[in-house]
Amino acid sequence: MTDTKLCILTGAAGEVGRATARRFAESGWSMILCDRMADISALANDFSAEFGRTCLGIQMDLANDQEVDRVAKTANETGIPLRFLGLVAAINHPAVSIENIDMALWDRVHNINLRANVKFISACVPQLRKAGNASIVNVASYWGREGHAYFSPYCTSKAALISLTQSVAAELAPDIRVNCVAPGNINTPMHFNALAVEAEKRGISADEMREIEWAKIPMGRPAETAEIASAIHFLSTDDASYFIGATLDVNGGCRFT
Repeated sequence: MTDTKLCILTGAAGEVGRATARRFAESGWSMILCDRMADISALANDFSAEFGRTCLGIQMDLANDQEVDRVAKTANETGIPLRFLGLVAAINHPAVSIENIDMALWDRVHNINLRANVKFISACVPQLRKAGNASIVNVASYWGREGHAYFSPYCTSKAALISLTQSVAAELAPDIRVNCVAPGNINTPMHFNALAVEAEKRGISADEMREIEWAKIPMGRPAETAEIASAIHFLSTDDASYFIGATLDVNGGCRFT
């Protein structure tokens, strides 16, 4: 097989990241998978063996500008046209009141969820523009659409990411399409752990907490990781050729207050 298109995916060792990597691999993409987890190289090797495409794993700290530059340099050295940048990586944090906010926590959340995306986009734009028919997708959140008490670092970082998408999309169009995906609850261990913590706070069972939360979702369930991956992949295709600065709300029909 000939490698004709390359994508970079951050957060590739996470639940959504792995599903996204598989979706792109199935569509014939070569990949550079980035994550802080050491097993990212093994994951890349598995995809390379399964699909017969170039797939590199790079363990990195998203908050380190030099490491972002290293990823961009590695992409260029493959000789494969870089046509997609998928910025999936993010972190959340425990509930914290604004009066007790630790600014180191604030900075860490914004560095990973927002600043790293800015740096990645800046570092990769020359290659994306050269390749042509290229696109970028930021992964924001339902909580970037509205503020939630005790989660101001996370909510503001994701809201800013939606705004960043619009700003950069206007700047880079029509050469590079920039869009965003905003998931709601996802069927991952993180979601169920959060339900368990909230249930304990309320003094109810985990099943009762799940029923309360899922009742807010018209679809009656959280998303599967493959459903989020499909939305990200869609925005990389010619079927999304007229999507510029859009944010797809992949949340099962939840509405905002």
